[in-house]
Amino acid sequence: MLNKKNIFSEEIELSEIVLKKTNQAFETIKQEDIGYMKKTNINGKKLFKTQIAVIASVFILVISSISAVAAIHHYWGRGMKGNIQASDVQQQVLTKNNIAKVYTDESDSLSLSVTESGITIKPDTVVVDDRFAYMSFIISGYDVEDRMEPGFEMVNVYQGDNPENGAVNMSGSMFNGIIPDENGIPVYEDGTSIENYEDGNIIYHYTDSNGNMEYIIQASIVGENDSFLGKTLHVNFKNLGILSKAGFTSVIDGNWNFEITLSDVSSDRNIKIEQKVEGTDFTIEDINISPISMKVHYSVNTNTIGNKDNLFIPKVEGVVLKDGTRIPYLTDGGGAGYTDSSKSNAYQITGYDRVIDVDEVAELIVSTSYENETIMIPISK
Repeated sequence: MLNKKNIFSEEIELSEIVLKKTNQAFETIKQEDIGYMKKTNINGKKLFKTQIAVIASVFILVISSISAVAAIHHYWGRGMKGNIQASDVQQQVLTKNNIAKVYTDESDSLSLSVTESGITIKPDTVVVDDRFAYMSFIISGYDVEDRMEPGFEMVNVYQGDNPENGAVNMSGSMFNGIIPDENGIPVYEDGTSIENYEDGNIIYHYTDSNGNMEYIIQASIVGENDSFLGKTLHVNFKNLGILSKAGFTSVIDGNWNFEITLSDVSSDRNIKIEQKVEGTDFTIEDINISPISMKVHYSVNTNTIGNKDNLFIPKVEGVVLKDGTRIPYLTDGGGAGYTDSSKSNAYQITGYDRVIDVDEVAELIVSTSYENETIMIPISK
């Protein structure tokens, strides 16, 4: 269980540490040089060997330190940006705290790949909390024609050993190079706008500079009290080809199957709210919130509601940060429902399209109707 108050409080300053050690080492050389000029030739030759050893140790120190930095600097795949966006610092902290895992950092990463019919698929990045798992897989060896949408005939995700009893909520697609900005407007992954987005004539970027593609998956729990922590997810890909309005056209037949063991580290925090959602019969009692998802608990005033069968459960759609930054289209996926037949309690489970710092959340942006009317619910922590 992760007990840190703020998992994003750590500063990533390893390069400064390397620089400090390097400067200290070169200062030692400088001092040795001063002493060297005062020695005789015989002693000077002996000292020169010492100098070489010191210089060599400096270079070993620098190279080793840089290697250490490189070894612990985790790069999430480009596909994960299409799943859930994160700053570089957020990527490092979540990975360090075992909330995220970059499989390409593992020494046995090659053994995790599956090759069939000339196509290699391997897990790249997995980010998980109690409720949601975001996964990306790299696909090598497949060339897709321009303006064609690559895809699989079937992608099956389940937990446990039985696909019939281990169902999860799941959505997946090939990453097409497009991500939402802070206002939910689609842009290319480098941040440039899509000028022809309105007319639908969009050029998608499925492959990276190496010709690889990435398949992205968002999975969430089915039961409101379920948990992904420490569970094993089976991810099975079947037949690679082209998707179109007419359906799926198989190009390469094959099965690529994986077992992904999810982290057992919880990043969840429970926050008491106890705020009525004005204009509704709902009160937000508390929330369980993490950097990548949220569960909202409601109580319902059943004495005043009308048609219980058509009751709209309010939904948290975004947040406002303490510095005033609004993220109105944060939430993505999940579901809502009632916890009992009397409909006196309800819940919402939702993922995000980007990582957030829980400590910086000041307000919830809550949609109260089908017309998308919103109100602000403050968080007191």
